[in-house]
Amino acid sequence: MMLYLVFALIIASVCLIALGIFPSTRLRLRPSLTGEFWGLPVQRQLPNFFVSGFPAVFKKASVFINRPFLKLSYINSLQEKLDFLKLPFGALEVFLLKELLLVGLGILVAIAVSASFAWIAGLVGFFLPDIIINSKVRSRKDAIVKFLPETVDLIDLCIGAGLDFLSALRWILKNSLSNPFIEELATVMHEIQVGRSRSEALKAMADRLRLPDISSFSRTIILAERMGISMEEALKNLAQDTRDNRFQKGERFAIKASLKILFPLLFFILPVIMIVVAGPIIIKFTQGSLIPATSSGF
Repeated sequence: MMLYLVFALIIASVCLIALGIFPSTRLRLRPSLTGEFWGLPVQRQLPNFFVSGFPAVFKKASVFINRPFLKLSYINSLQEKLDFLKLPFGALEVFLLKELLLVGLGILVAIAVSASFAWIAGLVGFFLPDIIINSKVRSRKDAIVKFLPETVDLIDLCIGAGLDFLSALRWILKNSLSNPFIEELATVMHEIQVGRSRSEALKAMADRLRLPDISSFSRTIILAERMGISMEEALKNLAQDTRDNRFQKGERFAIKASLKILFPLLFFILPVIMIVVAGPIIIKFTQGSLIPATSSGF
């Protein structure tokens, strides 16, 4: 029993240290689906188990069952996240999946383990899709911020070579490898080509992503266009500022790592060390074999 406890404490401490050093905001890029977006090659980053989408019967059932929930703000928020991830299904289908997991896992745990734990398993199944989708949203936003400076540099080089902003975007979308920020630029290009103004398309991207770096990028392009500022110089300064912000963010994560290690160190690693070091001594002391018996004769 003691060995099992020590092993469990070691595993828990390693997991907590890993979570503390590598937070959930790190990038997890998945295999992608290749397609075309308004004549431009793009890729959609999809989770592995979401690639195939839902069957048509499942989609119809989700609309029929969850029609009363259409006006909920949660459904609208969930649909925005799915649109942001470019997943091939809607919020009602995910909500139906959550309901099936709630009922299915609850019944499974009630049959296999105990009825008293069924509600816990049901709640875990109900919130599991939200956890996965939120994780994917964070990962995609982190990827957008990661690729922003390099993409801005490419736009800057294209403008410096004599292209205008739209021609530079078109060249980058055609010749660059796909990444989340390139996909968002493809969306901007699509909106411009269907009649939306450049400033409106950039503002829509900033409102859709809600990232400070993307808002700065959109604001820089709009102000440079309105005030006649050199866009090449503005983009160069923006790329440098974005890199500086990312470097400072990395320094903050490095400082927080020591504090995050403190909890597993105190509550998991030190108790294990005490058990390994002091355990045999305590056992021998309780058995009376720690202090050898002294003989009374000479």
